[in-house]
Amino acid sequence: MKIQKRRSILVSAIVFNFLSQWYCRRLWLRVAAFTIFSMGLIFGGVRDKAEELILDDFGKHVSLTFEKYTMDKTIRNRIEKKVYQKFYKNFIYVWKITKNDTIIGYALLDNVKGKTMPITFLVNFDTDGTIRSTHVVKYREAIGGEIESRRWNSQFAGRSYKSSFLVGSEIDGISGATISVNSMTAGVMKLSLLFNEIKDNP
Repeated sequence: MKIQKRRSILVSAIVFNFLSQWYCRRLWLRVAAFTIFSMGLIFGGVRDKAEELILDDFGKHVSLTFEKYTMDKTIRNRIEKKVYQKFYKNFIYVWKITKNDTIIGYALLDNVKGKTMPITFLVNFDTDGTIRSTHVVKYREAIGGEIESRRWNSQFAGRSYKSSFLVGSEIDGISGATISVNSMTAGVMKLSLLFNEIKDNP
């Protein structure tokens, strides 16, 4: 009886140890995957491409100041409820664009969920919150890439946090890219609302 009890304790200890190691390994893999994705976002060509798009819009003779911006939780939740889309993370990336020591605009970079993969996009703003241009910086899906086109993105120019971003009337839909169109449009609206909240202290 004592031997069986010891065996049960030993088996339980082995199982517990295995499960603990398995859980820690999975947790570590998730952390590692997120770290790699975040590093890839900044160092995997995304930042370079974003800055090229910013310079194309604002001109080559400007200065860019880059930072990771962590959103206030209250503001984030309020915007998510209004748009019916969550932010991909609790932070975004922001560039301040200056010329001759004067701020002339801002650029915000974020991700939205596509069908299976994140869509990385950029929104360039004038200082008053008017959208100058939007760009898909990195598209990872096999289909739906039409949202990368300049023509489709040109629909957002001139809009702001006061605008309607209704797909089908204000923003054109794209056959075969419904998820991407809706995700990107909601993402642009989120950043417009966010910029209006933070523009005086970004």
